[in-house]
Amino acid sequence: MLKQRVLTAIAIVIPVFLLIVFGSSRAFAVFALLVVAVGAWEWSRLVGFASPVSRIAYALAIPALAAVFLLFWGQGGWSAVHGLVLALASLWWLGVFVGLLGYRPGLGQRGWGRFLLRVAGFFSLVPAVVALAWLHEANPHWVLYLLLLVAAADTGAYFAGRRFGRTRLAPEISPGKTREGVFGALMAVILVATAAAWIFGLPPMDALLFVLLSVVVALVSVAGDLQESVLKREAGAKDSGTLLPGHGGVLDRVDSLTAAAPVFVAGLLWASLHPGGF
Repeated sequence: MLKQRVLTAIAIVIPVFLLIVFGSSRAFAVFALLVVAVGAWEWSRLVGFASPVSRIAYALAIPALAAVFLLFWGQGGWSAVHGLVLALASLWWLGVFVGLLGYRPGLGQRGWGRFLLRVAGFFSLVPAVVALAWLHEANPHWVLYLLLLVAAADTGAYFAGRRFGRTRLAPEISPGKTREGVFGALMAVILVATAAAWIFGLPPMDALLFVLLSVVVALVSVAGDLQESVLKREAGAKDSGTLLPGHGGVLDRVDSLTAAAPVFVAGLLWASLHPGGF
């Protein structure tokens, strides 16, 4: 299983890295829309859409809405629309975080609960792909950093949780996640963010803001991970799909990123961290 996971990761990381660094912003946006379409297809199964027609409609509606934002507000500098989308997305993830604190199994069995989980796909996936496309247009290196940040958080949480994990973080949602794992994730993020601030050549105060923003983004990424765990728990599924051998589905790989991306971009703008195009 580990060998399969590593081979799949390599097969994903290399072409994505090349696309981010050498590809145009338009090519990256198209790729992001395709990824979110697959993610929406997986989401449709987890939230109980049974017929192929309804699943296809759901899987097309989400990237189509994201494409509208990119077509009309994808270029020409930052506007009030960009800020509004990012602010609403950030508020959404704050609401998700609060909602997770009161989660109880059986949410998807209630009519309003199933409706909420279906709507959540739009609020979670659309701003994520839009934020990533905007971020790449501003500076592809920021996209690489965000992916590295999320990967560092996941890696730190995994190893710290395995070695020191004692206290469950959200036993009703994901029994395997621990508070010690979150602490390990934050330690890894602080190290990565500090190194990145030095590489980007940020002044001391900007570097401090950048590290603090990275910590906040890492915490928010946990909400994205836990939200997908809720979807799988309610659907009785182990993984969101089977497209990626050893990893599960696309949502299993981008769940943390869906929460991290809009909050990261919003934070860069709020903190006035503008290197490379912002």
